[in-house]
This record gives sequence, structure tokens and C-alpha cells, in this order.
Amino acid sequence: MSDKKQSAQAAELPEGISQEMINKAREKYGEEKVKLADLPKDDDRDNYLTVLVRRPDRQVMNEYSKWIDKSPGKADEVLLNSCLLSHKDTVKADDGLFMAAVDAIAQLIVIRKAIIKNI
Repeated sequence: MSDKKQSAQAAELPEGISQEMINKAREKYGEEKVKLADLPKDDDRDNYLTVLVRRPDRQVMNEYSKWIDKSPGKADEVLLNSCLLSHKDTVKADDGLFMAAVDAIAQLIVIRKAIIKNI
């Protein structure tokens, strides 16, 4: 990528998220599994906090599934701790941001639809 294009991209990145963070996350989790999510800071959806998230993998989903019936709050914490890659302290300190982050991560879960055939 050209220096001019990289610097233009870096200028457009949200506060608290660097190109280096994105590159490291993509290297670790995969190019298509790392996303930016805009979380509403208020009920009017006037202001947003942009965070870096990743798609939950099978290991995270297994841990999430262990807790979902016993302690849904703990299950949400598992998703957040594993898949929120930026602004963790800010998100954890605000209930609205917390729930929005859990929703954003849940939207990344891919469930492929199987085709069932009669035999």
C-alpha cells in the first residue's frame, strides 16, 4: 500500500484505534474476521463510539454456550472479553455501550444454513 494511501487511512481511523492495532488483529484472527462497530453512546443515537471487534470463533462460542443458561451476564462477559479489541474499559463502564457491544459481536456470528434432503 502506498504511503499516501496509508496516511489517508490512518487519518480516517476513529480515536483509540490505530492502523497497527488493526493489522495485528487481522494477522492474529484473519482479514475478514476483524471489523469496526459503531456503538451508540446515548438513546437518541446522536453520538457513537467506534470500537474494534472480531468474529467469535468456535472456542469462544463453546465458552459462551457453557454460561448462557446458567448466567447470561457471564456469557456476555465471555463474548466481550474475547472479541472486543479496543475501548474495553470504556465499554465495560457503561451499561448501554456494554449491551451495544454484545449486540455488535453477536451480529458477527456466522451460522450457515444447511440443506436437508429426504432419502
